[in-house]
Amino acid sequence: MYLKKEQAETKLEDYKREMELQELSERTTHKYLADISQWLEEVQDDIISKETVILYKKQLSKRYKAASVNSKIISINRYLRWLGFTELIVRTERIQTPNVLDKMITKENYFAMLNYAKDTDRKKLYYIMKTIAGTGLRIGELKYVTVSAISDGYTQIWNKGKYRYIYFSERLCEELLQYCDNAGISEGIIFVGRKEGKVITSAAVWKGLKGIAKELGIPEETVFPHSFRHLFAKNYMEKIGDITELADILGHSRLETTWIYTKTSSDEKRKRLGLLDL
Repeated sequence: MYLKKEQAETKLEDYKREMELQELSERTTHKYLADISQWLEEVQDDIISKETVILYKKQLSKRYKAASVNSKIISINRYLRWLGFTELIVRTERIQTPNVLDKMITKENYFAMLNYAKDTDRKKLYYIMKTIAGTGLRIGELKYVTVSAISDGYTQIWNKGKYRYIYFSERLCEELLQYCDNAGISEGIIFVGRKEGKVITSAAVWKGLKGIAKELGIPEETVFPHSFRHLFAKNYMEKIGDITELADILGHSRLETTWIYTKTSSDEKRKRLGLLDL
């Protein structure tokens, strides 16, 4: 199958409108269009074949790191799929890096900790775990989780020199508002610490999580506040799969940082091998 370069160029505006209808973020849309435009500008042939795309990937590999090459190829593959030219889609590059997901808490242990926190009346820790795992925010950003933010369904966060928005699912909003109602919290920060009006410290959260892990016999090296952010990101990629949008949510400046969540852990690899009948 072959694609005319002229056709790919003329359809780009329609593709932009389609992404806008899908309500992709402005940054995501710009990233996809920039990658595709760069590709079309550098392709010399009027007719694009799979060999053309493979050659372009090889050219990118000489100029960029593997993660950057992959992010560009993902943009191109997405466009080709939208055009209906799935036969032209090419594989991304393999990246051999230390697997940080091996130290991420598993879903099973996450739910075990949630249930235990609920059963032992550690409601604050219960909702902190749910909030981080449900939004991907950093432990230091809990101060932005306020009653008004939950009522609105989103909050604006300032971190690492830039603003970004964090959104709360309808179910999480309902649970957090119920928690506030039961705890007598009518305004301000939801997760307050010992000092009135001040957010709970990272150290206090860390200590509480480690305590639950120890009581349950869960490997403590997998239980730390950022691990729940990892869990959110991994789950997002599995269920939604938009790496550029995920980078927006997490506040990553570089897609290479987000790319790790497309990988599988060592345990997941071993489980998949068990499916083989050889």
